[in-house]
Amino acid sequence: FPPQVFVLKRSLLLIPFLGWAFAAVKMISIDRKAGKNALKQVEKQGIERLRAGYWVIVFPEGTRTAPGERRRFKTGGALLAVSAGVPAVPVAHNAGEFWARNAFVKKPGLITVSIGPAIDPQGKTAEEVNALAEQWIDAEMRKISPHRYPAEAHAVAG
Repeated sequence: FPPQVFVLKRSLLLIPFLGWAFAAVKMISIDRKAGKNALKQVEKQGIERLRAGYWVIVFPEGTRTAPGERRRFKTGGALLAVSAGVPAVPVAHNAGEFWARNAFVKKPGLITVSIGPAIDPQGKTAEEVNALAEQWIDAEMRKISPHRYPAEAHAVAG
């Protein structure tokens, strides 16, 4: 990936050293409790970062999700793609296999990262772009971590 910034919750900026580093590299910090204003923050700051030559990384679930679990995909990244007229590139990974949510201890292992096809936002709504990204990521996670989706594995094998 070229130079990039992440969308992150504003409270992370309060962590000594780490928060200062995030602020120094101009991450997009949002107040997740702000509802629609948080979307406007992503859109405004995201367009600024894109114009400056950065890619904007958005985790659509809004937080770390354990492999095999599902959370509703939020539309912030898709809205940014539609507003800026830039493709959305879905990415799936299994880092949660080794770095569990809220776990202090990290396990060593090989992380698989899969980069999907760019989704052209032209003529699509943010909801349509979001749905396409979610469908691709969901299908890809079943390939990357099939043991986390046992019901589907039995249906295919049976």
